[in-house]
Amino acid sequence: MKNTEQLISKAITLLNQGKSERARLICNKIVLEAPLHYQAQLLLGVIALSKQENALAEKHLGIACDAATSKHSKAQALNNLSLSLISQQRLSEALTAINDAIQLKPQPLFYCNRANIFEQLSRWPEMQQDLITAISLSPDITTEAYTSLAVAKRHLREFTTALQLLEQNPDHTDQDWLNEWALLHGINQQLENVKQYIHGVQLSDDALIALGDYALEQSHPEIALSLYLMVQDLFAQRGLSDHPVLTHQLNALKGTSSLQAPRGYVESLFDSCAGQFEERLVRQLHYRLPELMVEQLLPFLPQRSLSVIDLGCGTGLLGKALSPHANIASMTGIDLSEQMIKQASKSGCYQHLIHGDIVDKLTPFGDTDLIMAADVLIYLGDLSALFSHTYQALSTGGLFTFSIERCEEAWKLTPSGRYQHSPDYIKRLSDDMGFIHHLSNECQLRLEKNKPVTGEIYILQKP
Repeated sequence: MKNTEQLISKAITLLNQGKSERARLICNKIVLEAPLHYQAQLLLGVIALSKQENALAEKHLGIACDAATSKHSKAQALNNLSLSLISQQRLSEALTAINDAIQLKPQPLFYCNRANIFEQLSRWPEMQQDLITAISLSPDITTEAYTSLAVAKRHLREFTTALQLLEQNPDHTDQDWLNEWALLHGINQQLENVKQYIHGVQLSDDALIALGDYALEQSHPEIALSLYLMVQDLFAQRGLSDHPVLTHQLNALKGTSSLQAPRGYVESLFDSCAGQFEERLVRQLHYRLPELMVEQLLPFLPQRSLSVIDLGCGTGLLGKALSPHANIASMTGIDLSEQMIKQASKSGCYQHLIHGDIVDKLTPFGDTDLIMAADVLIYLGDLSALFSHTYQALSTGGLFTFSIERCEEAWKLTPSGRYQHSPDYIKRLSDDMGFIHHLSNECQLRLEKNKPVTGEIYILQKP
């Protein structure tokens, strides 16, 4: 192809300008005539990575690896290939790819990327060593490397050293740095320093709450509670008496059960993770509930065309699991998160998508054949309103399938911020409402901190 180098240069310029689709068109044009063109395949892989199209990225970057003619080029392709494999949670293969890249051309960035893999594998000494190597090769490396090194040292119980490292390399504008810095102050019993800091600067509400969220995520609930209370005091001084997200997190840690998670909490939680939701849930947390639910449901589905409502549809995982196996006349997805609704629209499964509360939005319906709710009731404590509205929304013979996380008492709010329900509570509600109980099967919902979360799938029918 004539002027290939000019086309590649143009594609790089477009990519740097954020015009990735136009850059992709150019590269696709090149590989049609030259399938083994290294730069075109590399750019296509990088573009796919940026779009979280990880399988496609792997394909292009694998070709780029084969087409590379220099150590530098092959190392670059291998590094990016490792990123696509990390995103697919194929950590062993990702480690092989980045090891090969480092063998060809040791670069600080490559060591940082390998450290990320070691972090996910909880191999803290190796993570620490790679970050030390990266910093020695490039002392002016990004704050992210120093923050990651502090994380490794924390897990190796070098708490004082980890905190000193962060304070020697400060970046108060970086949320990851702030989160680790606050947690280390808590571990080192110096939370008063955090209190003085947050009272002296202007941080957003989300940034302040994230300090406690991170401590909770890192399995330090006592420090999380202290940080949340600190932020609550600060909000009160600013005249903000009740912040729904903060109140919910405090209730969860104190064991105070509210009727349901606040709308603002759920919206914020899922809006923030919509773009990577499926990758994280399916690849990292081994989430197979939609497929399991559909398997259980199929024997009960009538052969005629069905009207379906997917409550808390998220990105459309349940809709995609059901669609190939059922005769669906129309499927409606309802979700509190606007960003999730946008993702669900890309699935092509839904004729209607509604942004709003799942209970409120059920009211206009009355002739639905199937209502589904996968991993949704975990954000509701008292289920009586949901069961009542669902019963009214179903046609005679209509089915209601859902999942719960199990507990022994009727229902409770857990430190995770999610609700659990007992089988006895579900049976009592179902009987009171008049549902016919068809099925309840125990299942593994997902992983949490590498441990399975036990739940149950139910299928009820309106007589």
